[in-house]
Amino acid sequence: MFFSLRRLLHSAAYFLASLTTLSLFVVVLMLAEALIYALTGNSASMWAMAMAGLAAALFFSPIVQSLQHLIDRIVFHRQLDTLETIQQLGAGDLAELPQEHVEYALLERIAAICYRRTAVLDERDDEGKGAVFCYPSSAALPPIAGASCADYELVLPISRRDGMAWLHLSPRLDGWATDQDEYQSLQHLARFAAMSLEHARLSHQQSQLARLDSISRVTGQLHSHDMKNRLHDLAFLAHHLESGKLEKDDLTALVGSIRKVVGRMQTVMLRMADPNAPIHPKLKICDIAVLLRQYIDERLWPELLHVNANFPVLPPVLADALLLQGVFENLFDNAVQAMNKQGELDISAQVKGDFLQIDVRDYGNGMSARFIEHRLFRMFATSKEDGLGIGLYLSQRIIEAHGGKISANSDGEGKGCTFHVTLPLCQDMEKGNYAA
Repeated sequence: MFFSLRRLLHSAAYFLASLTTLSLFVVVLMLAEALIYALTGNSASMWAMAMAGLAAALFFSPIVQSLQHLIDRIVFHRQLDTLETIQQLGAGDLAELPQEHVEYALLERIAAICYRRTAVLDERDDEGKGAVFCYPSSAALPPIAGASCADYELVLPISRRDGMAWLHLSPRLDGWATDQDEYQSLQHLARFAAMSLEHARLSHQQSQLARLDSISRVTGQLHSHDMKNRLHDLAFLAHHLESGKLEKDDLTALVGSIRKVVGRMQTVMLRMADPNAPIHPKLKICDIAVLLRQYIDERLWPELLHVNANFPVLPPVLADALLLQGVFENLFDNAVQAMNKQGELDISAQVKGDFLQIDVRDYGNGMSARFIEHRLFRMFATSKEDGLGIGLYLSQRIIEAHGGKISANSDGEGKGCTFHVTLPLCQDMEKGNYAA
């Protein structure tokens, strides 16, 4: 009966549209006759009939559609129009959005289509692992994946390639309860939205693979036999400068710089050759305070940038000093660029439980919470115009290979950013269980 009533009222829309079009025909005919009479002196013309008929034909279909949409909004406002829903979701342009905006934009459109204030996509598994996306970003999170809660009226299950997901929708803005017809329409909407999101993610993944292939080709050229020979020559020169007849005091700094450049170039070439290659750090007992001071002292900082370093007496950690140097050099580079080579840079360290935490705090451009959560440590994610988006991805893999963690937080764009690097302490230092 519900669909019969809807068809009946939609048929009535054709009748009303016919009357409206007939009225339009008469009005256009009268205006055209008046215009032609004023120009030619003839009181009747086939041109006037043709103009009126063309106007009626052009406007008939839009009038019918407008009347049908008006009837749906007034009488069937809880019934979703499938074609209109697909158009409003804009599945085709989701893949064109930046990757960190895709889920948020999709949920925003779903909320508008369904007349809801809040929409949440929960992709967590039974162990609580996975992402949760909210619109608006301040929306309450469901306590458990797939579980109902007071903030949401509906929990719609969605089957996807990697398991199940759930779409949570708050009550309708107009206060009406969701009936069975609307519930079925929302289920169809959820499935279509899941397919649209999967398409957008696959498109971004294909784009990343294409970029990775391009970078691999470029770095393959950099890693050529010719480049390796130049590195060998540079290392050979450093060795002979150190053992030559010149004053050692005059050569020590030069030799150390040459060796440092060689080591960094070799590390960069190794990492760039394959960013996903396994990382096997050569762990040794290290004094992180000494290493950090060395990294800071050996770096050439911009004249207008001041570094505040605060390191108390710290317990030792197990680390690969060369790999850690690449991580902190990357963090320092990012901070310097974020502050346009001027301002204050705070570097500190403290013990937190069984971990040592190093904080690198800048007062530069900052980042949005959404970018940090969904993009910052992903490959090719960068906020710099000339960045490759590989440095922080590799830094995260290096720190995780040490058994630690790297994270970041920011008060927002333009308010600076703090990176936190945590490394496990040497708990069994006295037992002598670590490599020397």
